[in-house]
Amino acid sequence: MKPVLEILIPTFNRTESVQEAIDSVLACEDDRLTVRCNSNGYNPVLEKYRNLNNRVKYDCFESNKGPHANFTKLFKETNANFCMLLSDEDRINSNNYEDILKYLENLDSSISAVSCSIHNIGKPEHFWKPIESFSKFNLNDFVSISPIPTYMSGLMFKVDFLRSVHIESFYKPSIANAYPHIDLTLQLLTEGMMGFYHGRFVEKGEDLYFGGDGHSHKNKESNLKNSNTDNNDFNPLIYGPKARSRQFFYRESLLGNLKSKVSIIPMFIGKLNYLEFHYGRIINSHKDVIIPDNTNERDEALSGFFDSKENGEYSGSIVSFLFKLLLVLPRFISNPIFYLLSFFNKLMRKAYMLNLHIFRKKK
Repeated sequence: MKPVLEILIPTFNRTESVQEAIDSVLACEDDRLTVRCNSNGYNPVLEKYRNLNNRVKYDCFESNKGPHANFTKLFKETNANFCMLLSDEDRINSNNYEDILKYLENLDSSISAVSCSIHNIGKPEHFWKPIESFSKFNLNDFVSISPIPTYMSGLMFKVDFLRSVHIESFYKPSIANAYPHIDLTLQLLTEGMMGFYHGRFVEKGEDLYFGGDGHSHKNKESNLKNSNTDNNDFNPLIYGPKARSRQFFYRESLLGNLKSKVSIIPMFIGKLNYLEFHYGRIINSHKDVIIPDNTNERDEALSGFFDSKENGEYSGSIVSFLFKLLLVLPRFISNPIFYLLSFFNKLMRKAYMLNLHIFRKKK
């Protein structure tokens, strides 16, 4: 019999934390819930999980192949009815696992993806929670409202739907491809719907400032979190202004490919959502990454546009042109325009949400 749910944990250079993540799943002691972990590099400490029992599957690459290869391997090898992504920083609450298994066993067959609440360990408040007034979203709703975080933990897929797509096409190694799990969700929603789970199952662990993809440019000993600065010192290849520019054009183009399946207004809102997210992070990138003093953030972001154009990621749409314009114009002009666009987009999202509340009943 297939497991109901398999937890997928990609890991890199976080030995202690990933063991706690795996053990939190095994603590549930139920054959319906399993865990699959792959390490981006050989780790002798983690080899104990390779033949531990039938509830854990462990493997590794001999050397670091990057996060995209890690995700692809886990998705292609999972054999449960549902799979869920879990960061190696986070944990499963073993006291409430039966509730989510019951939820999945009775889930509407149209649901292809589920977004779970993420709770803070030992605290009543949420790290993040999905919209509570709706039980499911269609593709237009998802594009307009952006109801899930960029954070991967708690994102769940129905494996039958997952098998219908070419996983490698969503996990191409590129600095432009930073959120493939969200782009994959979009594709799955062309054939199904998104459900929401609000129970206490996924728990946010302590933020680690080494290892993983976000901190792969650092090592544990010399680059622990500096309490004297607000800068997160993320990997500039992912969180720097050039990368953020590439990410916008790449994702905007992917979204545009769904124009035959997404209505005009949700499509426009969705593209503005991308603009608001990525340009907002470009102008605040100094909070995420350490930028050398002689680096011009605007020039870096503009070089990202030229790279995107060279790689065929620039769609030439109205919103992509607006984004390019924000990069070209002087900051004292572009920033006010951005804030106006952002305000307008928030109004459009609120109007769309109001429409949902008025014309749809919670099921």
